Amino acid sequence: MQQPAAARSASPFGAWGAAAAIILYILLLTALRLALSPFLEIDEAAFVGAVDLRLVYADAHPPLYAWLVRGALELTDGRWILAVAAVKAGLLAALHLLVFDAARRVAGATAGLVAVALTALMPQLSFMAAHTLTHPVLASVAAAGLVNGVARLATGPRWSACLVLGVALAAGALAQPEIWLLAVPLGVAMIADRFWYDRLASAWTFLVPLLVGIIAGPALWALADALKASGGRIGRLYAEGRFEAVDVSGVGVDGVLSLAVAAGLSGGLVALLVLAFARTRPALAAEGHAVRRLLWRTLALALTLSAAGVLAADVSVVAPRALMPILMPLPVVAALHLAGRRPWALLKAGATVFLLVPVAIAGVTAFGDHRFVRPYDVWAREILAAAPQGRIAVTASRQVLAANMMLAFRRAGRDAWVAHDRHAPLTDVAVVLAPGPGAAPAPPDGLCPDAEVTTTAPLRNLAATPMTVRATIARRCRP
Repeated sequence: MQQPAAARSASPFGAWGAAAAIILYILLLTALRLALSPFLEIDEAAFVGAVDLRLVYADAHPPLYAWLVRGALELTDGRWILAVAAVKAGLLAALHLLVFDAARRVAGATAGLVAVALTALMPQLSFMAAHTLTHPVLASVAAAGLVNGVARLATGPRWSACLVLGVALAAGALAQPEIWLLAVPLGVAMIADRFWYDRLASAWTFLVPLLVGIIAGPALWALADALKASGGRIGRLYAEGRFEAVDVSGVGVDGVLSLAVAAGLSGGLVALLVLAFARTRPALAAEGHAVRRLLWRTLALALTLSAAGVLAADVSVVAPRALMPILMPLPVVAALHLAGRRPWALLKAGATVFLLVPVAIAGVTAFGDHRFVRPYDVWAREILAAAPQGRIAVTASRQVLAANMMLAFRRAGRDAWVAHDRHAPLTDVAVVLAPGPGAAPAPPDGLCPDAEVTTTAPLRNLAATPMTVRATIARRCRP
């Protein structure tokens, strides 16, 4: 990697050293994930039984993450933990490398390092992305690709920039619909700026819609139909939120407040750093100022349009994770302002937060009731002791319980599948699960109960809190 002409300060690491540091950090997170538990997080568990190659999945979820997990399962011989950890590691590495490279191309390697350090101060990108999120991480990678494509378009050949922009937008379209909340304002801001209008005046620009159509066109068509029928995905936007007391009928006042809080929690600290220490115009080349101007305008337009949409649609709840793609320009544009002002302080702060992330993940696992430490293996042994021989179909009131118990049954040596897996072979035994004490869950239609089991075991951590699961074991009814 060569330093761009716009570089203003040298980095002691250099581009390759920074890339190596990012990859080593991601390897540390991956090693920790594999060491903590053989079971799945709630977002990871959603893919169990849903990795057949479709254009759209349940609840109108776009397909790309499921496709990546399917590919990783093929490469790891069906080992779920290795597969989901490998996909997450690749995405986290891509996210930080794209952010670093975008700022590096505009203002040098130090700015690139500062941009990566600033992502540590955005909790959704540092802690939540590493710990639990799936689809939003992929959408954030795509958004980082758009920002990287913008930097390339300003400083390098147009063909490579348009290639990156097209692939990034296609990947985002296959990741989360929220990518359009960034892509559309970005396009509007580019057309309205003379510098960017001139840069787009090239035959290579047609490569962007061409790639989106080829890569994502069929899935976008399927997603459009699925979203119309997706009650669950739309319903979450209208759930009762924390600002229900100020809700106005027909107008999403509470949703705008929720949006403001989500934006503040996600990127507020980075924005405050810019306001406090870097309100003056940074020393950049003309291309750098064009990128800076475009990214600020894109952020302002994206948040304004999002607020207007929330207000008009009477949305009640905006989750911070939904803003992850929209806010991806923030660490890069903030780095252009802050890299010339005590960058070492920012690098030290970012490195400290990054190192605290695995500590926090380990702490949550050690002292909480996290799914990583729930006693699935003990529950599986107790249930299997009462179950007849044969292949098992697992059903539960919660997908994460069904997925992890399927893994626990397999770890105990039984052939087990989640019941809704379309690739599952015919099964002999059904196990229906429900968390907590109470009556045994009802067996599936057409099956008769064979045994009922209620089992309690402590969490596999320092808290050792007892947890209970109820199971009904069923087989086909005999005449």
